[in-house]
Amino acid sequence: MRPHWDHAFASGGVYQEPDNWSKLLDPVFLVGERLYGQYSMRRVWAAWKKAALLESGVRLGGNARLINKHTRDAARIGENTVCRGIIRVERGARVNIGKEVYLGDEAIISAMESVTIGRGTLIAHGVQIFDNTSHPIDWRGRERHFKRILGQPVDGSIEIPTAPVSIGEHCWLGFGSAVLKGVTIGDRSIVAAGCVVTKDVPPDTLVVSSMATFIDLNKQG
Repeated sequence: MRPHWDHAFASGGVYQEPDNWSKLLDPVFLVGERLYGQYSMRRVWAAWKKAALLESGVRLGGNARLINKHTRDAARIGENTVCRGIIRVERGARVNIGKEVYLGDEAIISAMESVTIGRGTLIAHGVQIFDNTSHPIDWRGRERHFKRILGQPVDGSIEIPTAPVSIGEHCWLGFGSAVLKGVTIGDRSIVAAGCVVTKDVPPDTLVVSSMATFIDLNKQG
């Protein structure tokens, strides 16, 4: 069956309902998918075990990625934590994730200094946690940084502002939210979907709107 092609933003073809005869091949395809899935997950697990300290009961999604440019013990993943997202640890940085944490699909943790996440915290899909500005503030520094990323020779040091991020226990970060450098979020707090957190959040607080408005959860009915 030939695919039809969708608009320019699509990643592949679209299909009408398959003919019934192809259902006869379903058992073969299911076995193939299972075997390929096991093969893929072995590779994912091998990469993570080489680059991080994983406690018992950790579960990894098929798209989970870990880039650790520091020592293996710089990335610690707690017992019964589920990771479906991406963690990046630069040289000299550390990421410490507690027990029973959930890191959703396409969530990113980027550490150039330190990111700590407490026990029982839920991090929804698409959340961004950065303890750094990613690039220098000065445009000349950004130009040098990008050239270095491209593998070109660059003179001089590149300064990227960093500050530790600490997220407490039993927090919930809603989908598409962002936690920026230097932020501490207290235990049991919630960050609503799409919020950008640029300042400390007290415990038991609900953060709503793009302006990061604080609401005391203990005063809610």
